[in-house]
Amino acid sequence: MKEKKPMKKLVISFLAVLTVFQIAFGQDRSEIKAQIKEQRQELKREQSLSKSSSSDQVQSSKINAATAVTAADVGEPDSFGKNALFLGIAQSGFVLIDPTCDPNDIGPLGPDDHCIVVADPSVPLPSTTINDVARITIPGKSVANIVYAIGNHNVSYDMFNASAGTAFGRMTYVPSVTIESSALNDPSLIDPTTGNPFNGSFTTTGIGTYSTTKTLASGATEFQALSYSRANTLGFSRTYFAGLGLPSNVIDDLYKKPMTIRLNVRVSSRWVDSATMLFTIRFLGN
Repeated sequence: MKEKKPMKKLVISFLAVLTVFQIAFGQDRSEIKAQIKEQRQELKREQSLSKSSSSDQVQSSKINAATAVTAADVGEPDSFGKNALFLGIAQSGFVLIDPTCDPNDIGPLGPDDHCIVVADPSVPLPSTTINDVARITIPGKSVANIVYAIGNHNVSYDMFNASAGTAFGRMTYVPSVTIESSALNDPSLIDPTTGNPFNGSFTTTGIGTYSTTKTLASGATEFQALSYSRANTLGFSRTYFAGLGLPSNVIDDLYKKPMTIRLNVRVSSRWVDSATMLFTIRFLGN
């Protein structure tokens, strides 16, 4: 018998896909449980393929000079006309919701995998954040104007109303990133979101949130599997950092010094019997 390999990280490059299964009252739920287990195994197989094709080589490229334009012309003159540089990928571990988190059901967990036990799905799972499910460090002076993120997300969940009456299911998945840099160590720099000093880092969302609520009749089940992409349109650009109130000399230092970006996941649910979440971000810049 082959040894099970730990779940680690996965690159997903699908366009948005939505699959919905409705199962009537009294039908055996073993079929949908088998579908969930099969899907997780398929994700692990794709993960293995993505890892075998990865490369640790880093190549540099010159930054092209831009034609003189204004914000009124192109919206962001700092990045206009520049060539995009590939900066690398951060691949998250699996974040699971499961009644037991038994390795016999979900498989062994890798170092960046996390499983949240929800023994009774009728009890709401409060907002739970798991930080640092993946990370990437971009060397200093790699870019001059922007770090651009393209995220691919995979979210699946199984809702089941085991009560005698109507229930309202909920599933919320909120990915975020934390940017760490010594350029943000100055205690006079204030994060406008928290009102506190940056203390070397800040966290932001807006990279692929998914949230849904469902009305479930007694005994109803709904399984959904979604794969979708979200491009961080503004990116971590000079315009973005200026909007945080950072002066130009600090923004210069952000690009001159190493920048570590950590991936996080926040999740909450009700009447969700099991769920699987993971995401990958490819970073580019100029």
